Amino acid sequence: MDSNVSKNTNSYNLSKIPLNQEQPTISVKYLLKQQLLSICDLYQQKFNVQIEYKFLVSLLEQKIALANSQIRQLSPGNNTSEMLSKLQSIPIVYSCPLGLSLASYLKISLSIVTDNLKELLVLKQNPAAAESKLRLQIEILSSGWLNCYLDSQTIVTWLERSFSLLTIKSNSTAAQVCPLSKTPDNLFPALYIHARCCSLLRLAARENLIILQGDFEQLSWQLKPSQSISWLDREHNLWFTETSAYDLLRQLLMVTDAFVSNSDHDNWVKIALNLSRTTAIFLVDCRFLGEVQKQYPQKAIARLGLIALVQYWLQRILREKLQVIAPTEL
Repeated sequence: MDSNVSKNTNSYNLSKIPLNQEQPTISVKYLLKQQLLSICDLYQQKFNVQIEYKFLVSLLEQKIALANSQIRQLSPGNNTSEMLSKLQSIPIVYSCPLGLSLASYLKISLSIVTDNLKELLVLKQNPAAAESKLRLQIEILSSGWLNCYLDSQTIVTWLERSFSLLTIKSNSTAAQVCPLSKTPDNLFPALYIHARCCSLLRLAARENLIILQGDFEQLSWQLKPSQSISWLDREHNLWFTETSAYDLLRQLLMVTDAFVSNSDHDNWVKIALNLSRTTAIFLVDCRFLGEVQKQYPQKAIARLGLIALVQYWLQRILREKLQVIAPTEL
């Protein structure tokens, strides 16, 4: 991507999507897609051009993606919004070549398209009327790419909404899964990490860090009654500071995007293995017992929150998508 960053970086709120069985969690990609579709519709009206709806849907479905952890954060020298200055040290970013694709489709100058998008982003900015705290900070690059940053509060909102799913009973049926003896060998890392997460959550309960309710055999259970996890420290920064924690957050975002997407994902084995591999690294780097438990109990519980989400999504992938058992111990 071009490192020449537009001076027009805008922050706006995305609409709240209700939780239900068909829409199992908040997908940031889904919300971003809807917002960019709205901007493209406004683009057509304001600049009197025709953009085929199918082209836009295909573009936003295929081209919106989470950037890797190496993407740089905006420097203080950039003329950015106040919200961008509050981003966490390791940014989580969705990227999309919207400007580049529109310039090619409309056969007009890329600089004209990016200038038009800057203008529209300013028009679309209306924080006072927003109902959701799920906010994206967007920067427009001169290359035509859009980088959409998730700030700390946005990540907390997404985590809280995702975590509420643990109390919603799933439709998965145990009778439909294959026995452990018939599970493909290549799925063993996913089976192991799922069982490992269950063991760690039980250990945390014995250490009185959490209180487990329900059964791992079901998809309906809670960590603590009537109490939410404190994801932020006293300075309102995320408790997560390690690269492995943010890598795991990205994997969880990708999993929820895959579940919410209307397209049929046929590569759930890869999704399960990627989540398992990233979780294994996180478990090595981010422990919750010992000094962490004694000095920073809320940090330990926040780490356990990520472990709980991994257990939930791995169980759903294994049972619902791959029709294999999700062992709670090995």
